[in-house]
This record gives sequence, structure tokens and C-alpha cells, in this order.
Amino acid sequence: MGSDEEWVSGGREGVSMRETRLSGLLLAVMVLAGRPVAAQDTDEAAARAALNEYINAWNAADNDAIAEVSSFPRLSVGAAGQIVVRQNPDEIETDFNLLRQAEGWDHTTLDLVEAVHVSPDKVHYRVVSSRRRSDGSAYRTAPALYIVTRQNGRWGLQLQSILPATFTAQ
Repeated sequence: MGSDEEWVSGGREGVSMRETRLSGLLLAVMVLAGRPVAAQDTDEAAARAALNEYINAWNAADNDAIAEVSSFPRLSVGAAGQIVVRQNPDEIETDFNLLRQAEGWDHTTLDLVEAVHVSPDKVHYRVVSSRRRSDGSAYRTAPALYIVTRQNGRWGLQLQSILPATFTAQ
């Protein structure tokens, strides 16, 4: 047997040097891999909390609260590719009364939220959201990409890219 095959202890139950090294390497990989996963879980949970705060602020029709849970510059990419850039919190302004009158909007739900990429300061979410009437019925459902970033230790929505609706009702 070569040096990699030398038995650490004799007999059939002995452990080869190669097996010992492989076991050590496997253990090291498992320990190192576990640390980033735990950190990613923490980062993702914090980012998800910010996303939940955003949707709560949206449903409260509170532009100031939306600005508070946004990172700047804040970018929105519409269904047809139009881009809106808001450089600072003062530029966050949605006319919720018009939304209610024009569409009958009452609230929005996040029907699917899946973290697809997680880093210490940025999380990409695959999202499906629905605009709903006061009776809870959905009248428009659309897929989107939301990117939540950490700036100065605070998580906020920085990019929202919404695709054309996959469901619309009259």
C-alpha cells in the first residue's frame, strides 16, 4: 500500500490516512458551509421583514412609511419597461385615492415571495402580488422581481420590477 493507504490502526477495522483526510475535509466543509447559511438566513429574514413593512405601508396608503422602508435611489420598472427613479424620500408619492377610484383598490397581497439570491447586503425576491377589492377578490395579479438592500445598516426596497399581469378581472 502507498502512503495514502497506510492504516492508522491495524486490522480490518483500521482507518486509512486517505479516509481520515477525507473525513476531516468533509467536516471542515460542513462547518464552513454552515456559517454562511446561518448568516444568509439572518440576512434574508431581515430583508423579508423590510419587504413586509413595505407592503404594510402600501396597504396603509402611507407614502411616508413607504419612503422609510425604501433604499435610495429607488427604482421601479413598469410592465412595459418604463423606469422611474426616485433619488430621495420626498419623491415617493402614490395617489392612493386615485387608485381606489380608478381600480377599486383596497389592498395588495404578496401571494408568493421566494428569496432567489441572498447576500449580506442584498436579497432578490421572486414575487407574485395581487391587487384586491374590499371584499378580498383579486382583480389583478402580476409577477415581479423585488430587490431589497441594506444601506447604512437598514434594509429597504430598492428595486421593483413588475411584469404584465397574468390575471385581470373586471
